[in-house]
Amino acid sequence: MHMLVLLALATASSSAAPADALGYAFKFASAITADPKDMGKAQEAVVWDYATARRFDEARAAADVVEGWRRGTAYADLAVALAKAGRRDDATAMVAKAEAFRPTVEGWPNPRIAEHIAGAYAALGQSEKAEALARAVAIEDVQQYAGRSTATIASGLAAKGDYDGAAGALDKLASSKEIDDAWWRTAGYLDLSKSKTMPLDRRRKAIASARSSAEAIPGWRRAESLESIAGGFHDLGMPRQAKEALTAAEAIVTALPDTMPIKPALLSNCGRSWAEIGKKDAAKNLLEKAEALGVAAQPIDRPMVLANTASSWAAAGDTPSAKRLYARALDEAKALVNARPRALAVVEICRSIGKSKLVLDDATRTKLDALYAGLKEPW
Repeated sequence: MHMLVLLALATASSSAAPADALGYAFKFASAITADPKDMGKAQEAVVWDYATARRFDEARAAADVVEGWRRGTAYADLAVALAKAGRRDDATAMVAKAEAFRPTVEGWPNPRIAEHIAGAYAALGQSEKAEALARAVAIEDVQQYAGRSTATIASGLAAKGDYDGAAGALDKLASSKEIDDAWWRTAGYLDLSKSKTMPLDRRRKAIASARSSAEAIPGWRRAESLESIAGGFHDLGMPRQAKEALTAAEAIVTALPDTMPIKPALLSNCGRSWAEIGKKDAAKNLLEKAEALGVAAQPIDRPMVLANTASSWAAAGDTPSAKRLYARALDEAKALVNARPRALAVVEICRSIGKSKLVLDDATRTKLDALYAGLKEPW
């Protein structure tokens, strides 16, 4: 199976039409040869989309051709997804690939790969290996890695059933003055709340701790965190708390200036979160605002902003609005003069279509094929 998938990916990188939106996303990502850094980043993102969709054979084959150092993080993150899916042998093999690849990378990307590998060990319940590697990485750059390393250690402890130890590790970040540590403490508790091996009461306690921790996150990032927390409350049968968290997130986002470039995406994401907990009217209100701001965004940002709102319309159950906005996003991408930003925009649009589980129609395929054929100088 693996060789067949690898052959399919190789075919997708040529002129053949890929099977679906994620296939097109990887094809466009792999076409950005004029900028290997952007190419690797875009490819890595699609690998993660394959992994989260549990299309593990395609994810593995795609990871093998990711450009540059991001191949190592792609391997490690795929290992996390495999471990969480219960495929421990496959996850272990993927960690081994990440470990083998890491020594070929020098400079700051090396500890970045190591941090992702630590996360894979944590997902496998190998807390000792996860902790040792995470602590070593944190020593390299305390400001950048300390919070994330602590969250990784907590995840490893939880994976082997030490919930008190996991919570204790996260609470060490409570008094930190580093701006990112509140984010990682919150993310760590959110991760604990998703642990299916934890009793329900412990998971609910973890999501409540995440909600409390989120108050220390500054600015609009708090809104992003609150949206994820609301989803956690919803999944754990706590509708009142889910609504409260989203109401707080919406208040933060709507208060931002309309001139702030990230506002339409934040409105869209908040609207999607309302839709996911069943509040379609609240979702529609925010998505209409997001679409209006998205149309007025800078041309370089407009395709991705519109695609993001399209995905939220899909989550809200309004497929016609989603398809209409995806078509507009592709038209906006086509209008970009240089091939590199045009390809990057199409990657994000196709990733969004894929995650929305929409089937490509013939008109969209024709448009994508024409866009691919037009990727040439100037880049």
